[in-house]
Amino acid sequence: MQVHLAEHLPKSKRIQLGSYYTPEELVKLVHEFIKPYLENKKKDVILFDSAGGCGAFLFGIKQSDYRIADRDLKACEFLKQHFNQQKVFHTNSLNEINREKYFISPSAFLIMIGNPPYNDTTSEFKNGEKGQNICDKDLYDRDIGVSFLKSYHKLNADVVCVLHPLSYLIKESNFERLHDFKDNYKIIRAEIFSSALFHGTGTSKFPILVALYEKNADGMTFNYIRNFRFNILDSDKTFVLSNFKTTDGYINKYPPRKNDIQKSPIGLYYYSFRDINSLKKNTSFMTKEHPNGIVVTLENFYKYAYLYSLKNLFNPEDAWLYGNLSPLVNIEEVEQNKDLYILYAIKTNKVLREMDNSILKKVIHYYEITLNNIDAVDRIEKEIRDRLDKLIAMEK
Repeated sequence: MQVHLAEHLPKSKRIQLGSYYTPEELVKLVHEFIKPYLENKKKDVILFDSAGGCGAFLFGIKQSDYRIADRDLKACEFLKQHFNQQKVFHTNSLNEINREKYFISPSAFLIMIGNPPYNDTTSEFKNGEKGQNICDKDLYDRDIGVSFLKSYHKLNADVVCVLHPLSYLIKESNFERLHDFKDNYKIIRAEIFSSALFHGTGTSKFPILVALYEKNADGMTFNYIRNFRFNILDSDKTFVLSNFKTTDGYINKYPPRKNDIQKSPIGLYYYSFRDINSLKKNTSFMTKEHPNGIVVTLENFYKYAYLYSLKNLFNPEDAWLYGNLSPLVNIEEVEQNKDLYILYAIKTNKVLREMDNSILKKVIHYYEITLNNIDAVDRIEKEIRDRLDKLIAMEK
């Protein structure tokens, strides 16, 4: 077995357990983050990796007292060959959580470290099966990684330095799911990197954090997260959520609710989306009603033409960094240039080109589109790309 690779597990099991072992450079970054707490300790310090894998985070660090746990039996057998067997626990670290379970005294200064699983149990991992999150009732979440963060609060950790998706923090609905963790801990340092650094991950890359939290009675608010400056690994740039303007509140991204218009007057729908990643992955315009279809009308057609343009033409160098954001937008610019996005959509989208000609004429008439301009697709595409490039507001 290798410390930084989960090669003993088949792909389906890695996905199910979220067992993607951590590259050495990221382990060293965690060590750097927690070094001040080890050097300036005023009382007994215990390092604890409750999803330890093969012990990457405990190899190469001088700390006499530690705990390590994992539910993978083979991993624990490996750990017992390299660590004190009394400090290795083969267990579900989300079940029956308390310090006594791991022989940690109430007075010990506890530092949680590691790379816990962040597998969404609603996602399919093999032949239509789904994962399970067997845990204490108060820890439950559909994403195992959120449950792990909650478990650190239940263990009354003093410091938490772990890897987890950036989306846990920058999506407000996800942030609120952290419950007691966000109310009792504050992020003080973070480094963003791409999931591409993990061996054996899929083609859809997304941002992950090495995040350092301290116990803090004031906790964190979403406004604190919006203005927090995240560093980017191997870059002099930073990521600040409040720098980005998104379509939230401007363009509807979900199917109609009970009292909304259920059927499009022009027979046109747009597939629902959560963020930029899903926008790019999902289909766009549809002419048939669909459970995941957003109703498109003459009045809002230009907004979905904009989304279609963004889907096709927004390809920044570090695309993985923005994937978990809602689609970016400059509202004033879109409102002033509706025809630009409509022309691009009409010219390049197969569904629009093949739909009833009378409907297309209604769209053209409503927005006062000049048909001759439709042929200038290369010019339109270049102009849209230039405008989309300006959506990225990075700071050094």
